[in-house]
Amino acid sequence: MPTEQEIVENAVSTYLMVHQGPGSMKECGALETVSEKDAMIDVLEHIRDLFVKEAAKLRRRRNQDHSPLSKLPQELFVEILLLSVDWRYWSVSKLQPLAMVSTSWRDTILSCNRFWSVMDAGGSSEGRKVAMKRNPEGVVNMCIRYSGPSGWASFMNDVKMVQADRMKSVYYELRPKTKKFLDHLQSDNSAVTDLLLFRRSVGASEAHLELSSEGPNLRHLELDGTSLNWESPRLARLRTLSLRELTNIVPRVDQLYTILSSSPELERLCLVNIWPEQTQEFGSIPASAPPINLPFLQTLAFDNVPTPIVTNIIPLIRASACHMVAIHEGGLPVSLELQETIIELIAKSISISEKLILKMDADDQAYIHIRSEPMPGVARQCVYWARDLPGLIIAFPILSTEVLPQLWSVLGSALGSNGGAPRITSLEVEWAGQQFPFPFTLLEHCTALTSLRFVDDSGTTLQPLVQLLGGNRIGGSGVNFEHRFPLPALTTFRFFAKTIPNLEDCVSTTKDCLEQRYPALRDGLATSEVQRMNELRLPWPLVQALQERGVATSLDLKKMVRGKKEPVRPT
Repeated sequence: MPTEQEIVENAVSTYLMVHQGPGSMKECGALETVSEKDAMIDVLEHIRDLFVKEAAKLRRRRNQDHSPLSKLPQELFVEILLLSVDWRYWSVSKLQPLAMVSTSWRDTILSCNRFWSVMDAGGSSEGRKVAMKRNPEGVVNMCIRYSGPSGWASFMNDVKMVQADRMKSVYYELRPKTKKFLDHLQSDNSAVTDLLLFRRSVGASEAHLELSSEGPNLRHLELDGTSLNWESPRLARLRTLSLRELTNIVPRVDQLYTILSSSPELERLCLVNIWPEQTQEFGSIPASAPPINLPFLQTLAFDNVPTPIVTNIIPLIRASACHMVAIHEGGLPVSLELQETIIELIAKSISISEKLILKMDADDQAYIHIRSEPMPGVARQCVYWARDLPGLIIAFPILSTEVLPQLWSVLGSALGSNGGAPRITSLEVEWAGQQFPFPFTLLEHCTALTSLRFVDDSGTTLQPLVQLLGGNRIGGSGVNFEHRFPLPALTTFRFFAKTIPNLEDCVSTTKDCLEQRYPALRDGLATSEVQRMNELRLPWPLVQALQERGVATSLDLKKMVRGKKEPVRPT
């Protein structure tokens, strides 16, 4: 018998057994009285409810039998749902869209206490009561934001109902109105593993937390204007260390070294705007101190950090997988000596960049600036939701030109071990001249480079650069090349100079490069191994000389070779 027929017959038979009495209906079954009609309406509505319930059962059965999610282990299904929750602003209402998807999802959310772990001072008292009812013994994540006198008093009463050993993470905006929670946290923080403290309108001396010596190691530590006892044994095996706007009790070099050395799983290291008091002592570490191995580090940011910390800590860090490196002082170079270990540190961030800017500044003090675009950035959000923008920004003082060739070689080897720099499509270079040799062989690691812009007022790099493009690999880089000519994808080359040393030699070199790299058409077909050049911008005297001499090439020099008519001094 079909299910629908069963439902109807059961509903009707139930009605007849309960409601029908002698003489209630005519023999023909006609409904005549008001009571008879009302009774039949009840029957039909009951039938409708039965259909709704049966449809819900069938829908659940269909989902269980045929939905891919229903075939997942329950533990994995819970993890997926947890990732769908916006934990930044948790509330009961934020769970409703998920719970309304299906009965199965609703039952999972109601029965798993992990969905009810947030106790938010900014939320409603009713929402916290529901959360505590659904999560009577599980982990509690505290979110402390001021919400007015009445709301704050209600929150503190709720906090007292939670055992200290259940408090695992604390997101705390320390304000004058919320200082009472700091006293509560000082009394017992032995179960906390994630600590995110932000000072707001409170003196630096008041924003200090004594971390208890007993308890698990911290996992995520993010402090903004607040400080800790930096010798705590719980500051080990960190995955996040982010310190901002510190002025009171800044960690010493030896303390920071101990924390980092004991945290091999660290993924994010950010020190921004560290302003210690003038009487602050930074301590020291032995010259023979072992390196700091951080194989999982993704983000390394030091901005406005005291020089003793930078010069002692950065050279010891070994983090070959670091995707984001930003070391500077408000955009200015840091007093960080150029070393092989630092070159190896930045290789990964170079290899994943799409646009690189390389600048040699040789005014009062010579510096090499390296940065990628878009500019790398450290997300302002706390660690749970932070998405740092990968890239590189760093600058080194150049104390001697003698060390440059060796360091370029180290960078070449480091890039080679990272698979080269296949993502870089645009490179901009501003160079100071012949006293600082440019690493031409490094260009060969940029196999996908399509645009090269070079500014060298002295013009000394023009001829060797053109020689490189013509296939004369200067010094060799040890790279295994598939093409005869470097930079096979190059379509735009712009070179700007105020002088041109040895103009006649430069004209000959450029002519040979164009004729070999872009040979003349044969039977109307191009035979070049490289991409066709779309724009070639050179100093005007060189353009004039090439046009007068003539070049046997497949390129239409009149259309694509350009030169700005400005005073350029041939030498």
